[in-house]
Amino acid sequence: MGIDRRDFLKGAAILGGATALSGLAACTPDPQPEQSEPGEISTVDPSTLKWDEEYDLVIVGGGGAGMIAAIQAAQDDPKATIVILEKMSKEGGSTIISGGNIGAMGTDNLKAFAESSGNDVYKNDTFEMYWEDKLAAGCYFGHPEIAKLFTFNSLDNFNWNESLGIKWNGSRAYESPVEMPSDWTASAVMQASQYLMTYNAKGESTMINRKIRYNIGSRYGELSGGAADFQCWLDNMKANPNASLVCDAPVDSIVREKPFSGDVLGVVLKNGKTIKAKRAVILAAGGFHANPAMVHLHDPRVDPSVESSGGRGCTGDMIIAAQMVGAQTVNMQCIQIDFGGSVKEPSMSGNSNSNPFSGAGFYIDVDRGGKRFWTEKPSDEQYMDAELMTLHGKGMKTWFRLGDSGSVASNRTPENLASFAANYGSVCNTIAELATAIGCNATTLQETIDRYNSFIDTKKDTEFGKPTSLLNHKIETPPFYVFEATYYCRTTPGGLQIDTNSQVVDLFGQPIPRLFAAGEVTGNVHGRFRNNGGDSMCDITCFGRLSGQNAVKLAPLS
Repeated sequence: MGIDRRDFLKGAAILGGATALSGLAACTPDPQPEQSEPGEISTVDPSTLKWDEEYDLVIVGGGGAGMIAAIQAAQDDPKATIVILEKMSKEGGSTIISGGNIGAMGTDNLKAFAESSGNDVYKNDTFEMYWEDKLAAGCYFGHPEIAKLFTFNSLDNFNWNESLGIKWNGSRAYESPVEMPSDWTASAVMQASQYLMTYNAKGESTMINRKIRYNIGSRYGELSGGAADFQCWLDNMKANPNASLVCDAPVDSIVREKPFSGDVLGVVLKNGKTIKAKRAVILAAGGFHANPAMVHLHDPRVDPSVESSGGRGCTGDMIIAAQMVGAQTVNMQCIQIDFGGSVKEPSMSGNSNSNPFSGAGFYIDVDRGGKRFWTEKPSDEQYMDAELMTLHGKGMKTWFRLGDSGSVASNRTPENLASFAANYGSVCNTIAELATAIGCNATTLQETIDRYNSFIDTKKDTEFGKPTSLLNHKIETPPFYVFEATYYCRTTPGGLQIDTNSQVVDLFGQPIPRLFAAGEVTGNVHGRFRNNGGDSMCDITCFGRLSGQNAVKLAPLS
């Protein structure tokens, strides 16, 4: 399917009304913001422009990165006037529906966890090792100096967040190492892993993520997860009388002195209102994961109807608007996909009602014909391209995930299972019923299940090489559970190129005066994908703070 430039721009921009920018709009967090509508991106001639309002800093995007930039700027200069423009009717973006965990090494709770668990994974850890792992996790697509800021400042940024009121109380591994296939000759998906697969003499993985730097369990008041983190930042932002947040305020374009030179002067909203930025504009509007046309354009393997599991306002409009004043983009082909979610549950944080199963050793995946087509495996980033290539090559966007009564996770309640049966999948008493739910031939499905169960006996999957450790459960005891699975676009690590000041870089490698960016709108922080655990929170804190610090210290324009 081809996407022309008009489709691209329409998918990236937004229509809709905008509120007057006087005072603080009545915005409340929304656990799943509504989808924005497509529109057009326009350009503005500054010589004919009259400003309706002016502030020292204009921040575009009311998610975590925008809040953090505003808080840091206000800490550095309490007299600076700051406005945050959020295009959706409620603030929060992807941050508020995230898990809220943060990556940082050397934290007190990591040390406490190491002491209580006896885990020596924290011994002799260094910022240099974290830096090396960060670059490797992104397949070396990230910029070394940007990754260095991310990792070397992680502990300071963690402590800064805790000083605001967020507390993290635990740790765990982010991803499991890639395991050896049970049959190398049948393990195409496994061998197409993103990473160089290395093992020691015991067969243990020696790949990246060798150190756990994943701080989990965020709390703020009675809230937990991403909602807790965001509410803390929102409260701190509101405590500054010179900062305001305005919702329903979609930005149409960025105003620069000349199309590709001079200072950035401000922004124009969709309703025509003009907002002058006396010191700088900070872009914190997220990436483009909620713009399927734009996602498909940069990675044609992704189905053009793909949905997003993140914030629905992340449609890439500020990436396009920045390009129109000369900004450089990088790594736009880096699209991060989550596999195996229910077609009825596009949630970043998941839903225990929609997937009743334990891990990958307890279910099988089949196509619409009732046949297995790949290795069932943990939903980890290192398999992402291999999975995407498999589905694209087969012309598939959805498949069926099935298990039996023993496949159900121990923490699934009767309420979970009742919700699953009513809303997400089917509960069947026989293989024939299971085949009817899928729409396949019952004999074919029975043969598929019998063949898979034989692999459990031999501990060797001669069909797709599923690791031996996952060949531990036969599908044989009713009731049987099945749901239609698919993939979602979670985040887009590509975007605007920034320098070590968090300033947007132009096509010639030079910083654009008075234009900064932070968060998912940027493109050279993570590389191929985020994969160290808590990378999003670490990212928005590092570059949100950095953009706020550097923007607010600029001398105001007259």
